[in-house]
Amino acid sequence: MRQPEAGPPWAENLLPARSVLKFRAKIIIMEYKTLLGFLAVAIEIISYIVYFVGIYRGKTKPHAFTWFVWGVLNIIAFIAVLISGGEAGSWILGVNVFACFAIAIIGFIQKHVVYDKYDWLALFGALLGIFLWWLSDNPLYAVVLVSIADGTGTIPIFRKAYRAPFEENITAFAIGVLYYPLAILALESLTLTTWLYPATVFLLDAALVILVFTRRKKLKNI
Repeated sequence: MRQPEAGPPWAENLLPARSVLKFRAKIIIMEYKTLLGFLAVAIEIISYIVYFVGIYRGKTKPHAFTWFVWGVLNIIAFIAVLISGGEAGSWILGVNVFACFAIAIIGFIQKHVVYDKYDWLALFGALLGIFLWWLSDNPLYAVVLVSIADGTGTIPIFRKAYRAPFEENITAFAIGVLYYPLAILALESLTLTTWLYPATVFLLDAALVILVFTRRKKLKNI
């Protein structure tokens, strides 16, 4: 039987070379996503500093219970995105958890508390998401419900922003519009489970910024 002809000597080193190139490319991508994750967190911290300064000066009056509910939602979203391969793209959600609860505490201390039905619906949606996650062992259910709940829980903020647009620190939310896209780009695994919640918050923040700017302009012209 005729034996197959041996290939050229350089062909033996071709596959290892390709493997090395793929490995190096993966490392570069990981470093790039890590950099984006750090950049997103840095911008996020700036936005919260702006918000806290607004509270300190008395220009910003946070809706305490809404921020508390957002903290709960972000805990669920952070864990779901992280274990689903979000990696650096999930970091901003972890920062959100601490910031939301801190703002909620300040709001409670300053007695800016209204227990709105939409907040309760959002909190119920979050708890239902946890239950479905536990029941199905699929974090996507939790992320979908948390995203819907976040939109529901934002209704009081939109209503307050419409009635009193000068009480919202729009600069902080405008900066938020910048770091969520960066966080999505930093996601190691881009799936519906990892990108849905950050994308939802990005759209809500953008809508809130547009609403506040529009209302402020209209009220100034009256």
